[in-house]
Order: sequence, then C-alpha cells, then structure tokens
Amino acid sequence: MRKLLIVAFSAAALLTAVARAQSFDYKKMEQISKAATVKAYQSSVRIWGFDTAKQQQASAQFSGVVVSAEGHILTVAHAVVPGKVYKVFFTDGSERLATALGRIGFKDKQNMPDVAMMKLMGEGKWPYAELGWSGSLKENEPCISISYPETLNQKQPSVRFGRISEPMNKWGFVVSTCKMEPGDSGGPLYDYLGRVVALHSRIDISESVNLEVPVDLYRKYWTALQKPEDYAELPAEADEVASDPMKDKLMAMPGLADMESHSGKINLKHGDGAVKVESKLKGNPVSVSGTLFLFKLKGKAEYLLVSKSSLVGAEPGLVLYGGKHAGLEVIKRDADNDLVLMRLKPDPENGAIRMLLKEALSFNPADTAAVTTADLGRFLISPVAPGDKRTSVLSSTNFSLPRKFSAGFFGAGANFINEEIILTRMAPGGPAEEAKLKLGDRIIGINGVPISRPEHYGQELIKYNPGDTISIQGMRNGERYELMVGLRKMPGQGDHPAERFAGGKSLRLDGFSSVFSHDALIRPEECGGPVFDLSGDFNGINIARFSRTSTLVMPRAVIYRFIAAAI
Repeated sequence: MRKLLIVAFSAAALLTAVARAQSFDYKKMEQISKAATVKAYQSSVRIWGFDTAKQQQASAQFSGVVVSAEGHILTVAHAVVPGKVYKVFFTDGSERLATALGRIGFKDKQNMPDVAMMKLMGEGKWPYAELGWSGSLKENEPCISISYPETLNQKQPSVRFGRISEPMNKWGFVVSTCKMEPGDSGGPLYDYLGRVVALHSRIDISESVNLEVPVDLYRKYWTALQKPEDYAELPAEADEVASDPMKDKLMAMPGLADMESHSGKINLKHGDGAVKVESKLKGNPVSVSGTLFLFKLKGKAEYLLVSKSSLVGAEPGLVLYGGKHAGLEVIKRDADNDLVLMRLKPDPENGAIRMLLKEALSFNPADTAAVTTADLGRFLISPVAPGDKRTSVLSSTNFSLPRKFSAGFFGAGANFINEEIILTRMAPGGPAEEAKLKLGDRIIGINGVPISRPEHYGQELIKYNPGDTISIQGMRNGERYELMVGLRKMPGQGDHPAERFAGGKSLRLDGFSSVFSHDALIRPEECGGPVFDLSGDFNGINIARFSRTSTLVMPRAVIYRFIAAAI
C-alpha cells in the first residue's frame, strides 16, 4: 500500500507541474500516462459467457476490472445476467470462472444506470485495481482506458488516453474522450493515478463522446450488488460513499482540450518524412500519405518512398509544395503487408524537391526492436500534413491480425451435407443472390479451384478483395453452371455508432503478420505516413484505420526489411 501511495502522490505532483507550466509538456504527460498504465494494466480482464456443459463460449465478449483481493469484478448491466457463469481472462494468460452477482439496469431506461458486479470462483491471488471516486473528477482531468475491443479480438487489452470532458452529464454518465467500441463495455476508466473512476457503457457518433458509469454508483450499491439479483428498481439498501482523500490534490489540465494545437511544437529531430502521393485507381484519382527515406549506396543518394499499396494505383506522383508534382516509379509491392516501395525520379532543377528531401528519413535494416508492455501508454506523433500532427498513445504490443474483414463479401454461406458443399444461407441483395446463385446449389469450384471440403470454401473465398470478380462453378438440378460474382466490401454492423465515425475504416485493414495499435484519429487516406515517438524516432507507418478505437501501425522493422529486400 505504501508503494501505491508514493506512485499516486508522485503523479499528482507531476501533473501539478504540467498544469502550471507555461507550455504544454508532452513528455511529462507521457510519464503520467505510462505510470497509470503500469499500475492498472493487469487488473483489466476480458470476459464472455461460458456454457459449462458444452465447455464453450456462450456470449459476446465484454470487459471488466477486478477491484478486490477477494475477486470482485465490476462491469456493466447490459453485458450480464445474474447467476450465470462467465469465463474471465487475465493479461498473463490465466483463466478463471466467475459468477454474475447483482445487476441494476432498467429496460425502460435503456439499461441505465448500467451497473453490475461479478465474483471470481474459488481462492486465488488476483491482480486488482484501486477504486477511485467519480465524484471528485474534474473537467480536463487526464484519464486512461484499458479494455478489449471485440473486433480487434486480442488476448491483451488496448490502452487509450483522454480527458474527462464532463464529470457528470444530464443522464448521469461521466463523459470521456477515451474512445470505446463494442467489446469495451464494462471496461475500466482510470484516473491519472491509476484508480478506477468509471466503467465503459456506451458511445455517441462523435469519437470524443464516450459515456461511462460513475464508480460512485458501485460504491453506493456495493452491498446490494453482492446478491445475484436483477433489480427492478434502485435498491433500497445503499452504502455511504466516503469522500476522496485525494480530492483537493487532483489537477485538471486545460491544454488537454486541444492537444493537437500543441503538437506543432514537437521537434522531430530527423525530419518527418511525411509526403502525399496521388495516383489513379481503376481510373479514379486517389491520394494517400507516404513516408520518404534516403538510401545511400556507394556515395550515391537515392530517395525511396513507402506507402499503403492498396491506395497507390497507376501513374503515381509525389505532391510537392505549391501543388507541383514529382514522378514516382514503383519498385516493389508487398501484398501481404499492403506496402509499396517507389523511387523518386530525380529533378535537380526543382527547388520544391530539394526542400522536401531535407525531411527524408534514414533507415536501419538491422533494427528489429519490438514494442513491449513497458512502452504502453507512450505518446506517438503522426504527421499527416504541414502543421498537422496527430497525437495518440501506444495501445498494444506487436500482434498478428489474420485476414477477415478485408476479404471481399460474397454473401452466401454453405454447409457440408452428404459429402457436398451446399449453399444454405443467402444475404438478401448480396453479391451471390444478384449473380443468380440459389439456396441448395452445390459449389464445386471457385475460380477453377476444386471445392470439396468445408475448409476449402472459406479458404478460397477469403483470398479475394472487394471489387474482385470471381467465377463460381456449381451444380443445380444435376446441371453444371458457371456464374461470375462481383465481390463487395464486407458490411458493417448496421447503424451502430461504432461504424459511423468520421472517415470510416480502411478497405484493407487486416491480414497482417505484425502490427501494433494506437488511438490516433487517422483517416484511411492518411495511412502510409510515418509514426514517431516524442524523441523523434521513427516507429513505423500507419497502415490501416481498423476501427473507431484503433489505427494499426506497421513496425519499422518490417518497413526496413521490405526496403532492404528490394534494393
């Protein structure tokens, strides 16, 4: 306990120094973010319903936080049913079953106030978080989210940084700018001291509006929540909520309300290498960001540019100052990592090129460093245009992301019946239906590849992208046919606010062997540009806007190997 108090008071003193400084101090804010992340990380857990008879997952994934040595878990009412069994996953890879206890969430009020508790089964030593007080929160106070976005589907949680924009809104929620999406529900919001101050509940369309259940409600109804009861009204039994002993020491940071305005003052000591590339994709003009590198061989300088391959088409050109262009030549593409390497055609008479080349980055093929958990919460900078640098925090370590959402949408499901692949599900208005495929058809081939086993069907379809046209060989009423099907983009989750954020998702957003995530607001056309830490060191390139909460970065080691293999 003594150690935790020292950490808390150190963070408070540090934020006091930041708040009183004449300019916004990113490095001190980074220290606060990292310290809170280290303290809180292991207490955040991934959860899903569990069928003990069938020994399998029985609900969608959600999040929670362990808050006691006895194994009490706080989560939200809309995720649990009292008395049901759930499987809980810890950051160290261990698993344990838990039982849902009390739940306070009323259907006629959209599950508000959205309060629930669980309890781990059996004895054990659990990593648990310190409980804070939502009643002492201040506007523009820093906060940290550590929880599990469902579509990212990782065993480790995702870290996000933000501020308290409203300590209490008219519906009784804390409002934070720590972005969330499905799967994050029930996950903890920590204050800058690493204490749980709220639980993730719901979102608005704006990425900056994230609604959190105040932790003081859990304090108030702690005794009532011990019972596995679905309360039809607020429990009559209420506990006294003591005052936060840190209340008078907590600090707000007004500069957090406009962090991006301070990012221009960050000195990227080696240049930023950020450029814009224009080309034609299927006859249409497109633009994307890129990263410029300087390569020296036998005393000769050559300028190479790396970008996102799926957004670089024919006749690529580098956009220079004043709207001028410089020609680019494609050297190599890497479909697996969605990378393209281009050579800048020399034009020594063009002064705009000479200015731009000063920003080119050097590269080190021997650099194989990977992100570690000690780096989580570190601040990152993504230059996307002159004077426009996006700030974020490092959300994860390196992970692989299998191809799923990037595959072209076919719109027909099949079952293995009597040793044959038979279409049994058809999306109304989907590509398969429009191409005149029908339920009951037997699929025998895709693009000439024989299909005879269930795994063949999915393995072949997932190879193709939105916009691709594939041929389907099938049998109907004993007659063989061949139909052409144009694949589309995978449909999102309908009208859910998580699918409606500004700019949307990248078309190619998964199928990567090694990436890490951060919480930057990067649009799909801004991918391909560089990512730096506060020391000005190159960390990788933004390769995809994956979701509302996550932008993916291709690590520098992958970029360096790609360049080295091509030159």
